[in-house]
Amino acid sequence: MGLPVFLLATALLTVREDQTPLRSGCEGGDAVVARVAAGTPVTVRFAVNGCYAVQAGDSQGYLPGGALAGIEAWEAERRGARALDTPVGPAPVARPAGADPVSVAAQLLAQGRPAEALQTVERLLIGAPREAGLLAMAGLAAYRAGFIPRAIGYLKDAQAIRPEPGVAALLAKAEQEAAADEGVQTLESTRFSLHYDPRVVTVEAARRLSAVLEQEYARISLELGCQTAERLSATAQSREAYRRATGAAEWSGGQFDGRIRVAVLEPEAMHKTFAHELVHACLAGTGRWPAWLHEGLAQRLSGETLPPEMREEVRAAARAGKLPPLGSMSQSWTRLSPGHARLAYAMALYAAELFFAHHQEFGIRTLVRNPEFLDRIAADIDRRMRE
Repeated sequence: MGLPVFLLATALLTVREDQTPLRSGCEGGDAVVARVAAGTPVTVRFAVNGCYAVQAGDSQGYLPGGALAGIEAWEAERRGARALDTPVGPAPVARPAGADPVSVAAQLLAQGRPAEALQTVERLLIGAPREAGLLAMAGLAAYRAGFIPRAIGYLKDAQAIRPEPGVAALLAKAEQEAAADEGVQTLESTRFSLHYDPRVVTVEAARRLSAVLEQEYARISLELGCQTAERLSATAQSREAYRRATGAAEWSGGQFDGRIRVAVLEPEAMHKTFAHELVHACLAGTGRWPAWLHEGLAQRLSGETLPPEMREEVRAAARAGKLPPLGSMSQSWTRLSPGHARLAYAMALYAAELFFAHHQEFGIRTLVRNPEFLDRIAADIDRRMRE
């Protein structure tokens, strides 16, 4: 469903100065909606010409790039994640003599290769065992690789040396997942490590789910043109354990945050949920994409269809100016209310339908390889929604 994003410790965004004004728009004269303390973690929703729409603590508003510590690294990581070749997917990471190993590890993480990134960082830790930034990066890499106890150890060590809000949040999430995953067993396949709760998934059912993952990944990767260099981690557990582990909204049945996690449902629903999250995993390995594209393609490629009455509801809301443009729908949707989630997902699915109806010749694989065309295509889909 949603895509909670954990940025690298080196690319963590925080507010530079105390009492920084968070405004209602990008102009200096726009109303101040809040004043933000120095060091407050910031999540970027979208950016336009150096103006960033952000979530800062409990407040939303706009900040200039100069107000954000870490913005240069964040922008470099974003641009680097979008530099794609054919075929799309993990290309060899350049490692010329003298290359910065931290940058190499960051590239590996951006390409969905956390186990390899972890090996790179752990070699650095031999010579600098008390470097907080390295420990935080090792914790993130271990978390994304599915080594949760190892991640917790690294993150705790990093916090003990230099407390950071972003590291604290990831540590809390890792500890929450570790508590929810007690008793989980693992089944390995060619591309996946499937973790399952034997109290709700039998060994036979786990083998069937593993086969579904392999089949769906082959289909989706062919459609989108993505690849994976390492096994992906997927967890199937009871709905109660899923919600304890993720903190997801009641309506959520699956989540991807570098690893796939789903609640155990009926077989057909499980099949669709895995396919949905695999689209997220596939797209995440090719660059940073807005939530509407993630969710629209995830629904479309998992077999969802939009009922005619829901399509008309979206069109009516678009014509009435009650829907935001697609370009602004970039943030995570995991905490939307059920009503807002229903409309947002319907809009995303309708946008995907319009893409395939009017941009099929361009093709989704071409778009994934050429992200610079996305804004133009989104504007065209916005216009067609209002017709």
